[in-house]
Amino acid sequence: MSFNSREGFTLIELMVYIALLGGIVLLAGQAFSDSTKMRVRTQSMLQANQTAGNVGTILKEDIAQLGAKSSKEAGGGTMDVFNTDHIHDVYMDPDATEDADKDSSSFTIVKNDDGDGRDKITMRRLRYSDAGAYQAVEEVTWFLEDRVLKRSCKSTSALVEDAECPSENASVVTIAEHVDKFSLTPAKPTTEVASVSVLPSSSESDKNFKLVSRFGDENFEPVTIAPEEGGTSIKLSGFSMNYNFTTSEPISNPDMIKANQVFVSSLGSSLSSWGAQCIQVTLSPYIEYEISFSMPYSATDDPSRMFCPGRDHMAVGFRYAENGNKLDGLSDFQFYPPTVGDERDTGLRKMRFTTNTTYENVCLGFTFVSFSPVASSGNITISNVRLRKVPSSNYTFTDEAIATADKKNVKAIKLELSINKNGEAGAETAIISIPSNGPRD
Repeated sequence: MSFNSREGFTLIELMVYIALLGGIVLLAGQAFSDSTKMRVRTQSMLQANQTAGNVGTILKEDIAQLGAKSSKEAGGGTMDVFNTDHIHDVYMDPDATEDADKDSSSFTIVKNDDGDGRDKITMRRLRYSDAGAYQAVEEVTWFLEDRVLKRSCKSTSALVEDAECPSENASVVTIAEHVDKFSLTPAKPTTEVASVSVLPSSSESDKNFKLVSRFGDENFEPVTIAPEEGGTSIKLSGFSMNYNFTTSEPISNPDMIKANQVFVSSLGSSLSSWGAQCIQVTLSPYIEYEISFSMPYSATDDPSRMFCPGRDHMAVGFRYAENGNKLDGLSDFQFYPPTVGDERDTGLRKMRFTTNTTYENVCLGFTFVSFSPVASSGNITISNVRLRKVPSSNYTFTDEAIATADKKNVKAIKLELSINKNGEAGAETAIISIPSNGPRD
């Protein structure tokens, strides 16, 4: 046995091993570096898109509220009235000397001269208390300053001060940084497409309708309808009362509460169930609809004027003709009867809505639940009922200047937003409707 024999690596083998190890480390390091870069890029991209989405959400809320101009104020006794005293404060310039310069819209968009998407928008709307009463007129402005998107708010004619929107020295907050594009384009007003009438007839000139009462199921009871055969104006009376005179308080047990419900039908419909008589329609997704009707002012001594907001209930909405069930995802619209006989409340009611799904075989109806001991003995008149498709989805956006007098007809604004985070871009494009813009909304 030889003691000179040794096991191990030769110098050449060791050098080869070290070279291989170095290559592996280099490859692993490069892979780690690439992975880190990809992770950072992905995070930057996600952050940019998330920021753009958040900015879009906040701006949509502001734009959707611009033009709000009526408030609910306490009236005599238990009655509330709708106040429009500050309507001129919401308009941009309604009293200009020249008619062409009169601006009854509630927004102004200033486009950057370079056309590089650095726009500025100023909006006006009312601020309300939790009860819907007037607090102030707010002027909100969004603008870019050195790629920083900012929002300012200042109140005018304020009855109640708000630290977030003070009367003195507008409050300015930073909304987002690294903004490359903030472009706002109003929809071009158009009269090429008229409103499409759905019910009671496809003809706008046909104002006749009929109301049929629902009863016999759940807690619905019949109501007196005159004239029964229908017409352009129908009076309702004999509403159910949910008041316990023994305890002198409204009935609270749901099983004992009685309601009245009437549905829009066409003239000449047969005497059968309300579901068979009512006009059945299909509501399609992503189309703006408008429910409108008038409620002429009742006599000063009519008990309906004792309607108590927050307790008594009047609403209009849709039900399935088959079973009378409500539509999931589409709530009723509550409204008040006229409480004053002057220009502050003409009785006209308008509600606009869109859906994201299709509803088939549904009927338009009015629901009344009275808890006041007197209001239920009053009369409610409903006239000029109409369901229309509003062609506001047919928006045409243009960079051409819109005449000042036409701004009141703008019903949508297109937002284009781009944010760059560490070289990664996030974008948001949205069409934002503004149903309250203009003197008639």
